[in-house]
Amino acid sequence: MKNVLFISFLLLTHFAFAQVDFYGLARKNNPTNEIYLAKIDPNSGIVTNISSSSLSPMVNLTGAALNPYANRYYFMGATTIKTIDLTTGAVLVDTPLSNPLGASYFDNFRFNNSDSSLYGLARRNVYNSATNTYSGEVYLATINTQTGVITQISPSSLGQGYALAGSAIDPYQKVFYYSVGDTLLGIDMYTGLIYSKAPIQHTRTNQVFDNFSYSCTDTAIYGLVRDNYFTTTYDSVLMDSIQVLDSTSIRLARINPSTGQLTIISPYSIAQGGYTLNAGSTIDPNIAVFYYNNGAQLVGVSLNSGLIVTQPLITNSNGMFFELMRIAANCENATSPVRQNPLLSITGTAANSNQGIYIYPNPSERFLQVQTADKILRYAVYTMTGALMESGSAVATQVRINTANYPAGAYLLKVISNKGVHTATFVH
Repeated sequence: MKNVLFISFLLLTHFAFAQVDFYGLARKNNPTNEIYLAKIDPNSGIVTNISSSSLSPMVNLTGAALNPYANRYYFMGATTIKTIDLTTGAVLVDTPLSNPLGASYFDNFRFNNSDSSLYGLARRNVYNSATNTYSGEVYLATINTQTGVITQISPSSLGQGYALAGSAIDPYQKVFYYSVGDTLLGIDMYTGLIYSKAPIQHTRTNQVFDNFSYSCTDTAIYGLVRDNYFTTTYDSVLMDSIQVLDSTSIRLARINPSTGQLTIISPYSIAQGGYTLNAGSTIDPNIAVFYYNNGAQLVGVSLNSGLIVTQPLITNSNGMFFELMRIAANCENATSPVRQNPLLSITGTAANSNQGIYIYPNPSERFLQVQTADKILRYAVYTMTGALMESGSAVATQVRINTANYPAGAYLLKVISNKGVHTATFVH
């Protein structure tokens, strides 16, 4: 067996932290499957169920969101998205998913404080009858929690899938982050296009960066670096040498989303074993502590020292597990984005003049107002793949285009005026 040194002296708990509103789902598997909205005391690990009865027989561990302004918690059951009152734990809305562009899931979602919306990944499997195979598609999307309607923002698929490493939202820059294994993708939440794509710069071959969350305190993304150590052994059944997982080490790290550079904060391994993937990590901004769940314990790690500061056993007389953790205070004051919508500043250029085009609102909802300094003669709207949506003519300096029935996505507007051709991009 490979000898790996783990330093067992950890800065464990005896710290008296102020209580925070720390929510999650208490899950009980025996004798029946039951799910309850619950709160946990991060100092004692005691879980208190808020819901008086089970909310669902199952939970999808690919996302959860907490809206501190509306006092709501959201999670996915089997095929529906549920809205839960944080005070009573009661189900307020339970609605099936509906994607007008094709049936899809809604995964890895988080609440964005700067526009009070839920963002996640609309994922679907596409069947190719010619090859008799399936391939994946992934789009950044939002969801209406009242109706379950998914609105895709990305004009085209971002890839075929994602890793169960979590997700994070930078509410100031309005960028949604997720992992595809060795790469961290940042998606522009205005356009749905790739904002950044950085290979994660691991220091070892078998290293993984997981369970990451965004911290509004210092505008950084934190997560766990897990090192897997393997031993080569001979399998008499296979009659061949195989790699067997020997041990693991875990350290807190910070990642630069632009470069993928990892900065290891923990001076040594703070834990062995693993943690619950996608069961959530969260950050308490008041005390700068990163929390994760190893299945039996709620582990709090200092963002400054990288050492464990609290590690109570999770105990609940009416449940077994505590998952999809969210802290209301994190990013609560991030109500306005710093980076504005890039599409709002696109004016295009005229072929025969320096005059541009002005469009609003962008994203459009029911209509798009188009205005130029010159008289508009003709206009046309195209999809990003070049398909014509509609065209028309007008002898005026402005025109109003009805976009109410447009599928969600990005579009190209071309306007011919008496001074030249203007183009602009907008999102519906």
